[in-house]
Amino acid sequence: MRINPEELVELTNHGSMKLRYAVARAMLLPPIERSRATIVRQNEEPLVLKFKTIKDLSNKFDRARRPEPRKRNTSKRTKKLHHLSGSQGRKSSSRSKAA
Repeated sequence: MRINPEELVELTNHGSMKLRYAVARAMLLPPIERSRATIVRQNEEPLVLKFKTIKDLSNKFDRARRPEPRKRNTSKRTKKLHHLSGSQGRKSSSRSKAA
């Protein structure tokens, strides 16, 4: 199933909106309403998306929106250099405040 976040859909009891917003709104509903939430896709063949699919789409949209975390170099030398530069910066700032 191909998903377009900008596709016009209808969230039951909440009206028409883009799929991205319908998924976000469904996830914000109270637990009882959330479990009953359905999204009706209004393309060539109407398709009803139940809560499990809505939850999966929410996770997919979140992953697509977040950048991957950068990997940090954690060698001993890097840690030592970082520690030394941090302590020197604090000393120089305290001197400038005293002057």
